[in-house]
Amino acid sequence: MCDIREDLRERVSILGGQINLVQGQFDKVIEQLKLEHDSKLHHLKSELELVQMVTGIEDRRLASAPSARRAEPQPPQPTLEQVQSPQSRSDSLTRKISAVFVR
Repeated sequence: MCDIREDLRERVSILGGQINLVQGQFDKVIEQLKLEHDSKLHHLKSELELVQMVTGIEDRRLASAPSARRAEPQPPQPTLEQVQSPQSRSDSLTRKISAVFVR
């Protein structure tokens, strides 16, 4: 029977080197991804701070505006024509059409 222990030790050494090489490549990729992530996160956080600052300015501006500007919009009041009966609306419409064609 042949002793293969030396061949196995050599194979372990080669595989160990390959594992270390792949682990190093993996670590580099992870570091690059972390750097890209941090950069994007920093950019987004900066934009968020700017938007929050502008929102705060707008809130203060609106708070100091006259109360008429902040009043809730009133629902439109019905016009006289809307309150009139259907027959009187029809008569009113006929008069308006006639006035347009007379011009």
